[in-house]
Amino acid sequence: MSKKLNMEPIDPKVAKAMVVAYAKDGMTSTESYTKAVWFPAEQILAIAKSMSEGKYDGLRIYFAQYLEGAIEGVPKSYEGRNTLLLVPTTPCVGSGNDEEEHKDDLDNIENRGTACPDMCEGTSL
Repeated sequence: MSKKLNMEPIDPKVAKAMVVAYAKDGMTSTESYTKAVWFPAEQILAIAKSMSEGKYDGLRIYFAQYLEGAIEGVPKSYEGRNTLLLVPTTPCVGSGNDEEEHKDDLDNIENRGTACPDMCEGTSL
């Protein structure tokens, strides 16, 4: 995948459909098996930088499944496979709840990791 694709946010409607697809058969279908997802340090550090600057208070990680043709540039071999979506969060204000709540920033949904299988060299678990 190209470096450009690693940083493009995913459309919230597509992301929601990917999460629904995972909930439907992501844990039962052998075709959806993904052992691991690798994310480049550049992507992780960019998210961490936004957090350290106070833009976000955390990161929510969603289990999801690639949909056929939903995201440009995703290898055909990934379609139907499980993946992760990285969604930065902001604190909810005035929730009336003693527990701190966090709101997803739907404008910055990321994925674009490299899945194993296909790229499994270096995996030890």
